[in-house]
Amino acid sequence: MLESLTTLLQPWADLYGDSHVLSTGIVAAHVLAMFIGGGIAVGADRRVLLAAPGTAEAHRAVAEDLKAQHAVVVGSLVLIVLTGLLLAASDLGTFAVSLVFWGKMAAFVALMINGLLMRRTEARVVNAAKNTMEFSVVGPDLTLPWGALRRSAWISLAGWIATVFLGVLLTNN
Repeated sequence: MLESLTTLLQPWADLYGDSHVLSTGIVAAHVLAMFIGGGIAVGADRRVLLAAPGTAEAHRAVAEDLKAQHAVVVGSLVLIVLTGLLLAASDLGTFAVSLVFWGKMAAFVALMINGLLMRRTEARVVNAAKNTMEFSVVGPDLTLPWGALRRSAWISLAGWIATVFLGVLLTNN
């Protein structure tokens, strides 16, 4: 099956290999999308991790800011996936059997799943903060989703670091 796919993708591999402009453009788009999306995500994760337990209003503000920044991160992830598919298709025979490649894919999938969970948690933090502010409720309604958001921020940091490290390692294999 791998041989059939490699044969099917050979015209793309030839075009990619013969065009320095095309290959440079795709690699640059991939790296820049990781730089922009990952940079914004790491900055947002840092803000969550540095936020001291405080008022419901402060937690709501951080969660809403994080939600706004995720729009750019999601757009970057789309570009990362598209360019990553083009890069993988350029040398499928090599990437398909590379443990480093599959490690990077596993880290990236974990990063995406964590991002989806983080988006749900953001909504829970915002709702819990609104309820706390409206009804003067203090307690687990706010602390539980905030703790989950902080755990997601740590996982996000680890996921971005692993994805970038394995990507660099992949280029050196």
